[in-house]
Amino acid sequence: MDRRLLFPPIAAVVCIHPASAQMNDAEKALRNRAEQFYQLELNGEFRKAEAFVAEDTKDLYYKNSKPEISKFHIEKVEIDPDGKHAVVTVNISSTMKNPAFGAMDFSAPVPMTWKLDNGRWCWYQVQNGDIDTPFGKWHVGDLNSKPKAPSLPGLNGGDPSKVSNLVTVDRTSVDLDGDGSTSTVSITNHMSGTIDVRLASDGVPGLSVSMDKEKLQSGETSTVSFRAIVGRKPSGKITIVAGPIQQFVIDVKTK
Repeated sequence: MDRRLLFPPIAAVVCIHPASAQMNDAEKALRNRAEQFYQLELNGEFRKAEAFVAEDTKDLYYKNSKPEISKFHIEKVEIDPDGKHAVVTVNISSTMKNPAFGAMDFSAPVPMTWKLDNGRWCWYQVQNGDIDTPFGKWHVGDLNSKPKAPSLPGLNGGDPSKVSNLVTVDRTSVDLDGDGSTSTVSITNHMSGTIDVRLASDGVPGLSVSMDKEKLQSGETSTVSFRAIVGRKPSGKITIVAGPIQQFVIDVKTK
């Protein structure tokens, strides 16, 4: 007897729920709109970017200063169950200007609110409420109020010396004994929001550097480990950026 009659081919059947397919299409459409919007802002083409701003936010968009974006990356897209509102988390590298400490480059994930406006996904902003930033929540006043530069928690009236207290490192020098010895440095986030921690230097020959956390919530600590490769005596400086406002230079020496 032909075994194929006993064991007929099994066809794989993939069922796609209409609602799931519709949601995927909505996410693709939103991601595409967001990519275009932030690319226009990066290019400084703000007039063209207005086409991606909701009607109830256009006045606020005209009124506010525009960001100086050097690069961006869309990390995730979350559409509300109503299918009409969403949050797009964008990792933005930009320059923050404040009278207290001048201009500082930073990179941080920022949640942005989007909604369907006349059938198209558009960026919008709350007119009177709180928005999330790496420094915690900032309050946005209504359009009739005079715009005011947000203050940074911990600056106490704009004292620039307080900036160094927002992110701290327990030491800035590391002494190794060589032959595989290790040492650590701790970086702590005292800000109200999340920050990124990353290595900014090219490294030191014969030195291995790693960290246990690259994103720190408020109050969390990242442990940076330094290890001398066996047979090597590394010596040099390692730069660590703890965005959005701090940079540390660690001096590494081997006995």
